[in-house]
Amino acid sequence: MAKLKVNDFNLAYTLECGQIFRINKVGDWHFVNSRDKLIKLRQKGDTLEYYGATKPFITKFLSLDVPLKKICDEVNKDEFMSNAIKAYKGMRLIRQDPWECLISFIFSAASNIPRIKSCMDGVACQFGKQVAFDEFSSYTFPKCGEINDMDKLNLVKPGFRGKYVYEADKRVNEKHLNSLRNLPYEEAKKALKEIKGVADKVADCVLLFSLDFMEAFPVDTWIKKIMQELYFDNKEVSNKEIRKFADSYFGQYAGYAQQYLFMYARNR
Repeated sequence: MAKLKVNDFNLAYTLECGQIFRINKVGDWHFVNSRDKLIKLRQKGDTLEYYGATKPFITKFLSLDVPLKKICDEVNKDEFMSNAIKAYKGMRLIRQDPWECLISFIFSAASNIPRIKSCMDGVACQFGKQVAFDEFSSYTFPKCGEINDMDKLNLVKPGFRGKYVYEADKRVNEKHLNSLRNLPYEEAKKALKEIKGVADKVADCVLLFSLDFMEAFPVDTWIKKIMQELYFDNKEVSNKEIRKFADSYFGQYAGYAQQYLFMYARNR
């Protein structure tokens, strides 16, 4: 077991806020799958205990190198946002693997967290390799090009999303996907939207949760509802208007504002 001192960090909030889906809680430990890794994590006060990964990987994966206080200070524009930040103090964005993140959010279309988790675990079971850690067993996530059997894919009951995952598996180049982080935001988003099944929300989730575009502001039903309530006097506005407002109001870290608003709105 390795230990790491952490500041401004809450493991449970970070893992359980709907940005990553291959996580399981066993006792006071979280088991997290990331591609071929199975990581065991537990936080006690300001100490993070972990197995199954190196310190550099954990630091990058959990964004422990990000100046969270500075970010929260910048997006803390009003009382509601202040309450959200206080309620979920220490919640950070995870730097996920872009390929695994892409597939998870293709599965997210017209779905919910338990269903997305079921589909992701199912794909890993059907196309990955078994891995075990102490009392917990799971599967690695397949490489791009390995989700190549529609009959096996249908066993995870993906619904209409299955054809998009299958198509993405055939079309996506992982090297190109990772290279998108070097493009301007709008260009990277446009490139993602060329993948069938990827519209604005899915593209923004991939940009925010795996490619370091902290200005990305995914708009789902929860965010649309709370943004209209707080900033548009409960008027119906387009997702495009919401994203434009978030960009001007919250600035370069709008994605962090989105995640705090999402958690606070969903659980209040």
